[in-house]
Amino acid sequence: MKSTKLCIALPIALGMVLTSGIATANASHRDDPRPRHVETLTVDPPLFSPLSLATGRHNTEVYVTQNFAGTLDRITEDGDLRNVYETATEGTEVGAVSRYRDTLYFMEGTGAGEHDPAPNVQVIKTRSDDGTVHDIADVAKHEAKHNPDGKVTYGFRHVEDKSCLDQIKMPMDRPDKYKGGVDSHAYATAVKRHSIFVADAGANAIFRINKDSERVRTVAVLPPTRVKITKELAQEKKLPDCVIGERLYLEPVPTDVEIGDDGWLYVSTLPGGAEDTSWGELGAVYKVHARTGKTIEIADGFAGATGLALSRRGDIYVAEMFGDKISVVKNGSDRVRTFLKTKVPGAVEIEGRTLYATMNAAPQMPPAGQVIKVRLR
Repeated sequence: MKSTKLCIALPIALGMVLTSGIATANASHRDDPRPRHVETLTVDPPLFSPLSLATGRHNTEVYVTQNFAGTLDRITEDGDLRNVYETATEGTEVGAVSRYRDTLYFMEGTGAGEHDPAPNVQVIKTRSDDGTVHDIADVAKHEAKHNPDGKVTYGFRHVEDKSCLDQIKMPMDRPDKYKGGVDSHAYATAVKRHSIFVADAGANAIFRINKDSERVRTVAVLPPTRVKITKELAQEKKLPDCVIGERLYLEPVPTDVEIGDDGWLYVSTLPGGAEDTSWGELGAVYKVHARTGKTIEIADGFAGATGLALSRRGDIYVAEMFGDKISVVKNGSDRVRTFLKTKVPGAVEIEGRTLYATMNAAPQMPPAGQVIKVRLR
């Protein structure tokens, strides 16, 4: 991601979005949710920016990151909050938590995006049940060395007329046409056997870390999000007539990664520079071959896809932060249906037949974050 840190990781930017209201749902989401029993794992005080969630041990453990408070905490069955890790440095983010067997995997980092002057460090760590913390790898170093999307052109890729380009004002003050820049923000992890997969929202890529060698490699760069510029959109965004009919290529920004029973990786994305719905509901879900990097789009039209979970049936549940809902894509379908309406969901996970999600996940004061759980049929 070239110009700015992922919007959902910026408290100020999100605060502006929240106070101005969340955009309404896509017209393609026509299915009203059936009545469902929702249980809130009440945490007092409420959570601040709970953007990542993990479960384990037959629903008796729920782990949540308070990203911008720099903590990783466990919610007990009684609703108590027990800290299991806290950063020692103010301004350091903790996120991207996942659990595999008896080990937690998470990120501790700084400096994602041009607006953060801190060095770009994104260390993937482990925490064992005895409390031992181990650094695995800094994926920001891999991004700085290889910049996997450095040859990808974003913006108005096919517009060559300089006089036309000079009239364009891009989202978030990006250039009208540019190559992928160096930036790392490890937003989610998924673990299986010898591999740690990382959805890097800054690099626009999925990385794989070998647990034994601690070597990082790139699995795939996600496809850019394409927006066709209609006359109406050009007028709304004050774009020149010369780009009507052209396509705008936005950075894909992966926000979650899960490992399916078929061995493929399932990834949610939202568009860089247009994370909210001001340019349309542009979030998508892809499946990525873990070895070859082959990428296939499963569904699109999500209003800020910030988390993804897979059920035993192969259904895909997606948290739509800017749509105030969790949606589902049934196995074998590309149709997006509303599963549950809830306020500002951030992360979503499934353990057995129970779905867990964070709500009020955006950074806000006073904190209002909670974790909910819903029984799947």
